[in-house]
Amino acid sequence: MRPAAALVRRMAGLLAGVGRVLLDAALPPLCGLCRAPVDRPGLCGACWSGLVFVTGPVCDRCGVPLPSDPGGPAVCGGCAAKPPAFAMARAPLIYEGTSKRLVLALKHGDAGHLAPMLGRLMAPVARGLGPVDLVVPVPLHWRRRLKRRDNQSAVLARALAGELGLAHEPRLLRRARFTASQGSKGREARARNVAGAMRVPAGTALRSRLAGARVLLVDDVLTTGATAEACGRALIRAGAAAVVVIAAARVPAPGDGIRHMVDPATLLAEGEASERL
Repeated sequence: MRPAAALVRRMAGLLAGVGRVLLDAALPPLCGLCRAPVDRPGLCGACWSGLVFVTGPVCDRCGVPLPSDPGGPAVCGGCAAKPPAFAMARAPLIYEGTSKRLVLALKHGDAGHLAPMLGRLMAPVARGLGPVDLVVPVPLHWRRRLKRRDNQSAVLARALAGELGLAHEPRLLRRARFTASQGSKGREARARNVAGAMRVPAGTALRSRLAGARVLLVDDVLTTGATAEACGRALIRAGAAAVVVIAAARVPAPGDGIRHMVDPATLLAEGEASERL
């Protein structure tokens, strides 16, 4: 890029940032989801109280909520029968209620302003996965990206990497082929749909950074883990030592009959803390 063009782009970015600051100062803050007036940027009390958090026992491997407390580390039946390529997967939220609305707004509602808030919710959970070297989002095929402004996983990964002080590598992992939507598919169909769909391009400078690295893979929703599995296999084949997964929300196992919610006292305390989000 020519120096003059680079300077113009830099100045435009600075002016845009100043404009956002002035606009924020002139207008009262609104809830990031329902747009109701709030005292500070974040969620209003009603939206915050609708969040459904992952609490209680989860599978030590894939993070799916377990129907009962095993009294110690345990894995679900799926992970016991077929251990995934990734070492661990976790999420701060259960994919229902306001938690689901948050993720869907980011995914389909062009609500990128929610990413920093979700990143702050995800950061402490991600730290619990141990030290990592790189933050890599689940890739989105270019055909699907034409329908959306951004790859929601990359937007989340960028926000989370900033919270963790880690390098964000959105171009390291690619979708080698277009895949049908996973939405209505069962576990086996999901696995077949994305099998072999992810790859790390050969010959890229970034590929060398994978050698022996512990990678944090970021997604918006973790359902059966099929997409995370396909990504994990591709990253490990390319030289990663291990892959751990963080998602904004986790779909509970079908039919577990349990809503994993915080108790009212904890929820009230977290509602006060939500002003920091």
